[in-house]
Amino acid sequence: MDKRIGRLAAVFIGLALMASLSGCAAAAIQGATRASDNARIMANEDAAARGDVQAQMKMGDSHCCTIAGSAGVLNNQKATEWYCKAARQGEPRAFYELGRIYSGDLVRGMNAPAKAAAMLTTQRENRPLALMWFNLAVDKNYPDAIGRIGDLRPRMTEPEILQARLARQDWQSQPCEWNEVYPDNRL
Repeated sequence: MDKRIGRLAAVFIGLALMASLSGCAAAAIQGATRASDNARIMANEDAAARGDVQAQMKMGDSHCCTIAGSAGVLNNQKATEWYCKAARQGEPRAFYELGRIYSGDLVRGMNAPAKAAAMLTTQRENRPLALMWFNLAVDKNYPDAIGRIGDLRPRMTEPEILQARLARQDWQSQPCEWNEVYPDNRL
């Protein structure tokens, strides 16, 4: 019994120590990630501007994504600008990323502080536009989009689903960049 209590105490102390250090670790990881993103932006900006789809995707990935405003290089306007350029060239993952962003999912990966902030704030979303982008990704055989459609459709009204279907017929003329979708420019 005493050994069990001792183990439980050790586990509790270990968890408490990990929790207290997680803020420092998260800050260090975020700093390293931002430095990496900045380097990737510098390395790909010229090629992306010339129309290189893979460079455009790297630019979008480097700028994406943030909660309620820019932090470091994170910038929804810039991310969607580059994803839109790649999407206009038919890049399936660009379709997916735009669907993810416009469905309100602005946090990728293991960014625990950002995920916590996302759970505490209301994210902007345009469900018909998100569904349109996810459907385009499915059309190009991008497998992750199927699950996203399954998550999104139950939250949509029939008029929203119809709006997405109609938009898909002429997707090249649909708003794509953040400031086109949200003209008030609010993040």
